[in-house]
Amino acid sequence: MACAVAVLVGVRDHRALTRYTYTAMIAGFGLLLLPLLPGIGRDIRGARIWIGLGPLSFQPGELAKILLALFFAGYLVTARDSLSLVGRKVLGLQLPRGRDLGPILVAWLASLGVLVFESDLGTSLLFFGLFVAMLYVATERTSWVVIGLLLFAGGSLAAWSMFAHVKVRVDIWLHPFDPANLDTAFQPIQGWFGMASGGLLGTGLGQGRPDLVPFAQSDFIVAAIGEELGLTGLFALLVLYGMLVQRGLRTAIGVRDGFGKLFAAGLAFSIALQVFVVAGGVTRLIPLTGLTAPFLAYGGSSLVSNWIVVALLLRISDSARRPPESVGAPTTGIPQVVAA
Repeated sequence: MACAVAVLVGVRDHRALTRYTYTAMIAGFGLLLLPLLPGIGRDIRGARIWIGLGPLSFQPGELAKILLALFFAGYLVTARDSLSLVGRKVLGLQLPRGRDLGPILVAWLASLGVLVFESDLGTSLLFFGLFVAMLYVATERTSWVVIGLLLFAGGSLAAWSMFAHVKVRVDIWLHPFDPANLDTAFQPIQGWFGMASGGLLGTGLGQGRPDLVPFAQSDFIVAAIGEELGLTGLFALLVLYGMLVQRGLRTAIGVRDGFGKLFAAGLAFSIALQVFVVAGGVTRLIPLTGLTAPFLAYGGSSLVSNWIVVALLLRISDSARRPPESVGAPTTGIPQVVAA
């Protein structure tokens, strides 16, 4: 909360952040690479996404998503005209020109790099999904979404065939009750049993047994809530997340400058994608990943970054509700006639 207040005090106008577009890119990629440095990087449960700061640990990817959203917004607001140029029409889709594919290919390679070197499937999915979503908002072209989905499918297939940890996650997702997978799939199976015991209305707040599910305070907190509050409570939680995302998108619609629109949309999409990845992994909609549920799961890194996201959305929303600035408006209130 103190970080959110500091952002509100320090950022008086969100448009001033456009001057840090490429600085944010360098800082964001630097934060993503930080856990790979020897000495400070920490390998926890097979994923190298943490750094050690004395007795504390920090996940730099949580701040990197904000900086990369800022970079994407600053870049796309200047490049969207060229990215929106019509190329060839194939199967009813207006595909972009070949030379305009560079940005999405760079984002795709960077997300694969995170997956390969840090074994972090969740951050890789969040990073690439955020870029594709902002690219669609900037250009309003469905072809970019199709290209993004094809690249993601190809990258996922390559990662599954090349890396053992990805193959294990997919195997647990497809065949969790296979006798050979009972040990590795113990965590999601316990989570499903917990949600099943909760039923429609749950066992009651504080009356469940989330201690039977490993990491119920972080990765599987959605399963713990499903057990104690039932399907009804879990739906209520998702509605609250939906309201937060909806307000972020409403802010993007209301603000008048292009950078603010893209930045607010990117921040809202980052929360939506994170919730989708977490809830989808716990409920077996998608393979299990290691992201945290915003404002819910245990983890100081996630909490700090999400309060910063809320503060930035508040600042952009405040700008959207201010009266438009008039340039050269008459001060007497009497309409002026300008001769051609």
